Amino acid sequence: MTGLSPLRLFLDRSTNGDDFVKGVKRLCPDTVSIGERYGVKAAENVGDEAWLAEAAAEGRICVGADKKILSSSRPTEIAAVLKHRARYLVYANNNLRPNDQLKLFNSLLPGIRELTGTPGPWAYTMSQHGLILTSREELEQRLLQAAQRLGIQPRPRSR
Repeated sequence: MTGLSPLRLFLDRSTNGDDFVKGVKRLCPDTVSIGERYGVKAAENVGDEAWLAEAAAEGRICVGADKKILSSSRPTEIAAVLKHRARYLVYANNNLRPNDQLKLFNSLLPGIRELTGTPGPWAYTMSQHGLILTSREELEQRLLQAAQRLGIQPRPRSR
């Protein structure tokens, strides 16, 4: 039986509330929030490209509540996830109270721990039904759709 890689998390702006951060740190001590990293006020101006790159380079799994980050309406974020081979967990419902977010996170924690050795890029939606994969191919398709909608040429993907 092989051991799992340690679970290292990075909480984005949408999960930067004190109660949620404290609760996740109780479950996973190696957690950094965007507010801790950059300062709460300064974090508002840190681009997704920057924190996604840093979190991925540190081997952290990103956690967020804004599922729009994975939609074709947010091509910059999707491109950053793909480029930096980020690993991203996002809540299916971004209207959950911090206590409910923590309960759901805790219920999914065994499956999340299983993902620690899975290289990115990938994204999973966290829902009452479990972890739902958004594959690399689906992310690339969403990026292509956004590029077509915006009339821009997508960059060739790196492998």
